Amino acid sequence: MIRRLNESEAPPVATTDSAFPALDQPFVLEERSPGVRFYISRTSWFHPYALLQNMSYTADSLKLVFADTDVVIRGRGLHELYRRLAEHRVACVVEQGQHHAAADEATTCISRIEHSTRLKKKTPASADAAPASEPDA
Repeated sequence: MIRRLNESEAPPVATTDSAFPALDQPFVLEERSPGVRFYISRTSWFHPYALLQNMSYTADSLKLVFADTDVVIRGRGLHELYRRLAEHRVACVVEQGQHHAAADEATTCISRIEHSTRLKKKTPASADAAPASEPDA
């Protein structure tokens, strides 16, 4: 059944949740997040958990391998973030920067987020096509 919007019903109003996240919180948790939003200053991108292929953790870096993109998170105290990502509970990751890392004594601090797209290697079109045969004379 299709429900029509009554003229008396106002369209949804944007909430404060639509604002860019503050730098004081390195990551945001949700109960059932469909994926992760990454923020670097006023730039953001999203990757669904369905495309997350694997993760690797070291003391000061965390690498996330998605289907076509690698994301490397650098900072300190990243084990909690790693654990929550494995549970698919992280909805948002925020780059706080080096300045924030030096000033804040918080357990987790994300000093840098790097992402790179892995491009598929293309084969020449002529290699994929069958060789053309010579017309009979």
